[in-house]
Amino acid sequence: MREKGFATIFGLCLILAVAFVVKGIQAAEANHAREVLSFELEQILQSAAESGIIEASATGNDTLSKTVTLERGGQTIAIEVEVLSDAGKIYFGSIPKRGKYFMSRAMTKSPFWSENIYRRAYAYVLDGEATIHFMELP
Repeated sequence: MREKGFATIFGLCLILAVAFVVKGIQAAEANHAREVLSFELEQILQSAAESGIIEASATGNDTLSKTVTLERGGQTIAIEVEVLSDAGKIYFGSIPKRGKYFMSRAMTKSPFWSENIYRRAYAYVLDGEATIHFMELP
C-alpha cells in the first residue's frame, strides 16, 4: 500500500517538475520574440535617424523636425525625427577643414515598456563635397 502512495507522490512531483521546465521554456521563447521585435524597431529608428541627416543635408536646412509614420503588422508606428547641424572646423589629425556637423535623433514609443526609445546618428559634410560621412556611435 505504501509503495503505491510513494509512486503516486513521485509521479505528481515529476509532472510538476516537467510543467515548470515547459513554463520556463515558454517564457524564454517569449523573451526572445520580444528581443527580435525590439531589434527590428531599433533598426527602423536608426534608418530614420540617418535618412533625416540625408534629407537635411540635401535641403541645406540647419534644423529638421518631422514625423514619419510606418504601417507594420497592422500597427501604425509614429517616429519623430529631429536633426540639428552646425558649421565649423572638422579635424583630421592636426589638419582642420571646414564643414558641417549633423546630429539626428529618431524616437518612438516602445510597444512593450510604454517608454520612449530612440536612436541617434552623427555625420559631417566637408565644404565643397557632396559626400555625407557618417560617424560610428560609441
